[in-house]
Amino acid sequence: MCSATRYPEAVPLRTITAKTVVKALVKFFSTFGLPKVIQTDQGSNFMSKLFSNVLKTLCISHQVSSPSHPESQGALERWHQTLKAMLRKYCMDTSTDWDEGVPFVLFAIRETIQESLGFSPADLVFGHTPRGPLKVLKEHILSPTPSSAPKNVLEYVSKMRERLHTACALAQKSLS
Repeated sequence: MCSATRYPEAVPLRTITAKTVVKALVKFFSTFGLPKVIQTDQGSNFMSKLFSNVLKTLCISHQVSSPSHPESQGALERWHQTLKAMLRKYCMDTSTDWDEGVPFVLFAIRETIQESLGFSPADLVFGHTPRGPLKVLKEHILSPTPSSAPKNVLEYVSKMRERLHTACALAQKSLS
């Protein structure tokens, strides 16, 4: 997660070996560029010679958090809690594996305005608000044109309406 923009990234990996992590990072770098600094915990994958050599070759400084003070990465630890909770909810609602939910959860987090920043992470990284699921839903509600909307959007809105109706019913039940 970028400390300046709070832009998160998460990549489901089968293993977390140094080689696998480096491949994922290089793919990330090819999209967003090379950071000056990476902060990690002291996992063996991050402390490996391979990881160290790649960072050195790319002129990236490596800051390692203390194992006894994980709060040094407080924002990231809080984000992990949020990610896990959202993935848990996604899996319960859709009966799918967690890794399938990662892109959807990331999209939701990236398009949510951060109170401390006044902008969403996506706004700060891309300079505009991407057209995501929330924007599509707003567009459909504010100016419904079912004949011109793609079928998958209509299905999405229909399912979203059902979920909202269920959520309202549950909320009313719990309030009474």
